[in-house]
Amino acid sequence: MALAPELCKVVRQLPGATAGNTREGQEYCGVIYQRNFESSFYASHPSTLSHPLPLPGGRKSCKPPERVEDPDARTINIYADYHSHPAITGFSPEDLQARTQRYYFRLMFNPVCEVRLYDFQERTVFLLEAGQFVPVKRITDDLRGQ
Repeated sequence: MALAPELCKVVRQLPGATAGNTREGQEYCGVIYQRNFESSFYASHPSTLSHPLPLPGGRKSCKPPERVEDPDARTINIYADYHSHPAITGFSPEDLQARTQRYYFRLMFNPVCEVRLYDFQERTVFLLEAGQFVPVKRITDDLRGQ
């Protein structure tokens, strides 16, 4: 997925995106979609859609948008949500919860643009290496909150 590293480069330029777990740190969220049944994927504008202050324990949060407005689209199919982590981490336990699943995949990247993908159906976390997603972790029901 060539879109993810480029998206990360854009997001990490936003205020607080690389501030770590400090008070100024901020997650940004969005969705990845296809329009008009094209083969290309697009990303919605990164948004905080949450309060910029950290949650207990220094964690950050954001909420992906529920819809996309794209003036060039007659149809929109959302396949994934994405979010950034302002600190160098992988998916948080909250990111893997079954109750937060809205789309097929979840994409996450950190300030150094390490890209991870969580496939909800396969319950597997992948790491993007040399343009390919490589499986790195299997998620159990305990971690998914089921």
